Amino acid sequence: MQLHSDAHKETYDALADEYESRVEDLIPITSEAMDYFASYLKPGGRVLDIGCAVGIAMSILNQKGFKTTGIEISPKMARFAKERNPDSDVIVGDFTQMRFDEKFDGALAFAFIHLFPKKEVGQIFVKIKSILNPGGVALFSTTVSAESKEGWYEKEDFNRKKKRFRKYWMEKELEKALTQVGFKVLGVKKFVDPIGKTWMDFIVQNI
Repeated sequence: MQLHSDAHKETYDALADEYESRVEDLIPITSEAMDYFASYLKPGGRVLDIGCAVGIAMSILNQKGFKTTGIEISPKMARFAKERNPDSDVIVGDFTQMRFDEKFDGALAFAFIHLFPKKEVGQIFVKIKSILNPGGVALFSTTVSAESKEGWYEKEDFNRKKKRFRKYWMEKELEKALTQVGFKVLGVKKFVDPIGKTWMDFIVQNI
């Protein structure tokens, strides 16, 4: 997992400024997804945003009255997230290696799980399950793929052509992986982002 984490840190540090420049374009689709997520969350609950990037989702959830903590492997991304969310904790670190002493009512994995090989994702699901309170919910968001594949791909929708590991998930494949670790699937909703990608957002519960 360390190989992928090191590559992600380098890639997303390099892309942080471009991510920040796209915030206004990303707010509408992120708001729609957070409305969906919030409908399953305990009012005022604590939420961990895993791979929080520049903190857009955190900001929206904070405005809805939730208490957010972010964790982000890219220091540059994390700096933007903290500036956007000064009253929230933003941890600079690798979620896969981090120890958490507290539990959360919700966990947000928005464009996160597809950064790891399928053989490693089960461990990540188990860890996310372990940091949720009983009955807590998580949102897993990734693009819909017609085929299951993985490898090192460039982020073609960015000006800087940086490679990072990418797993492309089919809907039923991801649903099966989530239920295999003991999550209960509560719902799935699809969204189309500003550049035309279709995302699937799974809401699951820790039972």
